[in-house]
Amino acid sequence: MTENGDTPESQQKAAPTPRPRGLGGYQSAVTMRPPSAENLWVELSIAINYLTRFNLPFKEEPRPRLIRKSMSWFPLIGAAIGMFGAMIDWIMTEMHMPGIITATFAVVGMLWFTRALHEEEFASLINQYGRTMDNEKKIGWLREERSVRYGTLSIILIIIMKIGAIASLADSTLVFQALIVAGSWSRALMVVAAAWLRPIEGDPVADHFLQPPGVRVALALGLAAAITFVVFGEDTATILMTGALAGLMVAIIGANQLRGYNGPLLGTLQQVVEITVLGMVLAIQ
Repeated sequence: MTENGDTPESQQKAAPTPRPRGLGGYQSAVTMRPPSAENLWVELSIAINYLTRFNLPFKEEPRPRLIRKSMSWFPLIGAAIGMFGAMIDWIMTEMHMPGIITATFAVVGMLWFTRALHEEEFASLINQYGRTMDNEKKIGWLREERSVRYGTLSIILIIIMKIGAIASLADSTLVFQALIVAGSWSRALMVVAAAWLRPIEGDPVADHFLQPPGVRVALALGLAAAITFVVFGEDTATILMTGALAGLMVAIIGANQLRGYNGPLLGTLQQVVEITVLGMVLAIQ
């Protein structure tokens, strides 16, 4: 002790600085911060610009990490796309149009809303496999040049299947439910495929989105599962599992044949899962 009663500097001990603690009293290694309002809007805008025909402006070029994170909102945009088609179906039904007409307008409306993005990507992949089957040579006993591509035929087939499924649903309420869930879950599985598979270099979509963070993949799945549960309740597990199996089959093609993912693979996955979900809803109605 000094004359004035103070403790010498050499004997003073600094008070320990409190540290944040996580579960079990240990310092937390992972921190979760919600995105700022500005970043959230940028992420949503990126998802909207890719999945729809809208082109929302940015103050500055989005950072790559925000582009990757934007995929977590795909299920919300997918649900909005499905709702848009369902509203068209409902309006046409209120005008006492036949079911086949209302379903056709609903599908055409969604094609317009999305600028037929995934259908085009689906056709691109089918064309690629068609050329492989033909060994990139003229086919047929006359060796004639093909005038109708496999992709064109595949789009016609998938559109007919969608129209038939929607027209066969019991009422407008079920159309709303089916299209919302099909749009949401099919786009959530796109996020899973992008996280699981390697981005194929040189593809515009793969180079743009790369691979979303694991937390954002979980968020996308959680959003789609929550939407499905709110809409279908006890049938949620059946619908999600069936759609997931269809998506897995497409993703395995990407893993084995393409050695990664690109835009055509994601578009094909979305189309296959969407029609699978519509078919499952039709089966359990």
